[in-house]
Amino acid sequence: MSKQEELLARVSAFRSALRSKVVHQADEFAVRSSIFLTRVAFLGILLLPLFEPNSFYIVRAGHSTSPPEAELRARSDVPPVASAVPAGSAETGTPPADKSDDAPPPARTADSAGPNLPASNNSGPTVPALPPTQNDASGKPVPPDKQTAPDWTSAEIADAKQQCEKLLGKVTVETEELPPVREGICGAPAPRLLKSVGESKIKIEPAATLNCQMIAGLSSWINDKLQPAAQKNFGSPVVRVIAESYSCRNRYGLARAPISEHALMNAIDVSAFVLADGKIIRVSRNWGPTADELKRAQKAADAAVAEKAKFQIAASKLGAHDLAKKSVDKDKADEKEKPKSPEALKEEQEKQAMSLFLHQAHDGACRMFDTVLGPDTNDAHHDHFHLDMKERTRHLTLCE
Repeated sequence: MSKQEELLARVSAFRSALRSKVVHQADEFAVRSSIFLTRVAFLGILLLPLFEPNSFYIVRAGHSTSPPEAELRARSDVPPVASAVPAGSAETGTPPADKSDDAPPPARTADSAGPNLPASNNSGPTVPALPPTQNDASGKPVPPDKQTAPDWTSAEIADAKQQCEKLLGKVTVETEELPPVREGICGAPAPRLLKSVGESKIKIEPAATLNCQMIAGLSSWINDKLQPAAQKNFGSPVVRVIAESYSCRNRYGLARAPISEHALMNAIDVSAFVLADGKIIRVSRNWGPTADELKRAQKAADAAVAEKAKFQIAASKLGAHDLAKKSVDKDKADEKEKPKSPEALKEEQEKQAMSLFLHQAHDGACRMFDTVLGPDTNDAHHDHFHLDMKERTRHLTLCE
């Protein structure tokens, strides 16, 4: 072998050795890095429970994912929800009336006001437009009861009383005239305390502070819708309606929201009905599944059916025809309900009657009031019907 060939051989051997060494070191570095990162990740998982929630925010293009200042301020303005209200007598079994808020502004059309109640655009007292929401020096909204508004004039009070005589002259109600109320921007020029409705004196508990337009609407609803539905479903009339009325606040009790119709004595929240036979029907317990709950249940059922179908197809493709057939037979067997006891059947029928009554009461209210909200509206109305006479453009009603 010549010297040149020997030199080339040494160079080739050196390159091979160098390449092997570099590859070996790279492999070792990759293994060490992987072990190090695994340890760091494992340590981070162990330490994660020690940190406060929302302690970390991802920053992208100079913007943080933390809640914006406006949202944090809005959250701080929201008071805790209070659904407890004065309960009735323990001896008579009066259920508590739930107090809550108006619904959000989006509207859907429904039936127009019924023939037994004058149109809302000309039957109620003439109330001047309320001033815009006032803010204090720091820019924080002032609560409705702390805002300023002019007192009711003699003409406004006289006009409201005249409208009351017109609206209540043909209905049977037990009311007490109250002096004009001006609490900040809340109140009404001629409010009344509604104690009972109808010849049979169906009690409103607690007595509701309302304007006469709402009293006339309630009278028509209770006599023309509630009582026939109660007689049809239970053979027993309604004797008490559990409700809440006047409250000087904004919608949902939020600081930055439009004023509630409750603040104008133009709304009532009905939470339960008591029948002559002692039966108590609560919106919170007896309405039945809401529209959202039914959609979620249907979606879950469809997903379960799809999974079973996939399993049966896969089993057939693998030749496990017996297994696929057993799965189909099991589904058919599950569909066959076991015979129910007479007690269970009676309980189920009573639940259905209560749910049907509440739905009939809700639908009937849509023909009497300009706004009707219930459990299908949102979670805030899961336990009551909100009824009001808020005037809307083109006389459309909101029924949810």
